[in-house]
Amino acid sequence: MLRKKTGKGSGRFDLKNRKFQRCPIELPILYTFIENVKTYGGQTGNISEGGLLVYLKEALLEGMKLKIEIFPPDFFGLKPIKAVTQIVWAPARQGEGWKEYLQHGLEFIELDNGNLLKLRRLLRYIEG
Repeated sequence: MLRKKTGKGSGRFDLKNRKFQRCPIELPILYTFIENVKTYGGQTGNISEGGLLVYLKEALLEGMKLKIEIFPPDFFGLKPIKAVTQIVWAPARQGEGWKEYLQHGLEFIELDNGNLLKLRRLLRYIEG
């Protein structure tokens, strides 16, 4: 799912080249580094079958792999969606609240069928 950057070193991707439409939603996440057991928190900004935008407290490097858990709303009745992701762009600072955190673009690189089904159910709900 490689996408063309819109400018040299811009950290942004051309939306016309997206394979999957991103759905805006703010959900809590937990993440760990592949080689570490310490857990960190963050929040989604948007999500798709191919990846997600997250807000994290620290700047991480492109290419790093993270294990993540995405927590759907309680009323939705789904357990957390678990996946392994890779950072495809980072960081850019914006606004207030969660937006004060650093934006990172993550691509799903390991998402088993059960978690993919949960993700698709969540996306259908968001899309209405």
